[in-house]
Amino acid sequence: MSLTSIGLILLSSLFHALWNVLTQTSRNSNLLSGLKGIWIMFIGVMIYVLKGNEFFPPGIGLWIVLSGVLHGLYIMSLSQAYSVQDISYVYPIARSAPVFVPFFSWLLLGEQLGWISFLAIAMILLAVYTLHFEGHLVRGFKNLWDAILHKDLRWAFITLALVVSYSLVDKQGMDLFAFHRPDDKFANGLVFFFTEAMIGFSICNLYLFWKYPRKEIVSVWRGEWLRGLIAGLATIGSYGLICVVLQSEPVGQVVAVRQTSVLMVVVWGCWKLSEPFGKQRIVAACLTILGVGLMAWD
Repeated sequence: MSLTSIGLILLSSLFHALWNVLTQTSRNSNLLSGLKGIWIMFIGVMIYVLKGNEFFPPGIGLWIVLSGVLHGLYIMSLSQAYSVQDISYVYPIARSAPVFVPFFSWLLLGEQLGWISFLAIAMILLAVYTLHFEGHLVRGFKNLWDAILHKDLRWAFITLALVVSYSLVDKQGMDLFAFHRPDDKFANGLVFFFTEAMIGFSICNLYLFWKYPRKEIVSVWRGEWLRGLIAGLATIGSYGLICVVLQSEPVGQVVAVRQTSVLMVVVWGCWKLSEPFGKQRIVAACLTILGVGLMAWD
């Protein structure tokens, strides 16, 4: 993986961490996600009005629709997973996508990764689990296995399946863009992102208006409109950059390196809440840095 691609993914991870922090500290995380989607759709429409028709390669419609539907279902599935089980069970499962994406990208897309890349992915995943399980990996993996056997965790596994699915679909869509317009990767990424986001966040907001009272939605949106705007801009920077990188890098590597956003959120928590950097956090940081370094070397 090129250093430019890694730099873009790390910048994307920073944006990803930002909107996650804004969402997690909201009065209602689900409703803020819907508000964020409204801002993203509004910005996308404004860009379309100002710039006019954008380039869409032949056959891209299928991948855009699939991507939008999968992203919309992902948002609802993750919310449902958190509503029926603790985050300590849901989170490690939902973050396990780097284990499965390389296999399915090899099986379905013909991508191949060397052993160094697989070692790097394993290190990044171990860093994520070290942070999540607070260094108690043996007990943590036992909890994870118990969660796998628990029927209420079906939403967590559905969420994982959706992450793997939209990653593969988005890779196909961005490869199609890159084939027809190889010299304009940033425009390709933004066009794909905004169009699939229109579908995904429309599904998300229909779900929110069905689930929550209208007064509650209006109250949160009115009080947190600026937070929603910043989260929307951060999301555009986050996944828009991923769409750019997907045009030139294997999806398995992209998904793995993007997990560095987890470490960024932990760093923010230590700074904001004055929490100490325990041994497990230092180990996780070293594993993440080593994993990203191996990815660049490979």
